[in-house]
Amino acid sequence: MRNTCYMTVSLDLRTQLEQVVVESFTAVDHGHAVDSLSQLTADFAITSAGQRVGRPQYDQLMAARDNAGYTSRHVPANFRVARDDHGGFQVDFVVVSHRTEHATGAYSVSVADFCDTWVPDDAGALLLRLRQVTTVIDINAPASRPKVADLPNGVS
Repeated sequence: MRNTCYMTVSLDLRTQLEQVVVESFTAVDHGHAVDSLSQLTADFAITSAGQRVGRPQYDQLMAARDNAGYTSRHVPANFRVARDDHGGFQVDFVVVSHRTEHATGAYSVSVADFCDTWVPDDAGALLLRLRQVTTVIDINAPASRPKVADLPNGVS
């Protein structure tokens, strides 16, 4: 359940949170999805399409993503950032994702709503604890997208 008791954050903090989000997508889009794993808490989980995936399964998905048969470009926009009453930060945004299949050149696009919970670690670095994704539009989704069910001991 999402917290509805938000407080505003400073412009510097908002910019920092937007930057860590952009950096994670940049790593994925440049074939280094595993680099984004350093931004996650040990108890990180992502929910999407009725599935909840935590670590280490998510780590396996990111490793598979680095070898996926398509190239992607994620464009995050429309950020809304607020402090919650548990010491974390809610970062809500929309992502337009463009994908091109390597083998066929087939193109697809999706639009998804992201609701993140970021928390500071003991050193003050921001880490992602929870990501909730709701796909709004998915046109010609690529068949080669890594799936949890394809992993050994996958959770669905």
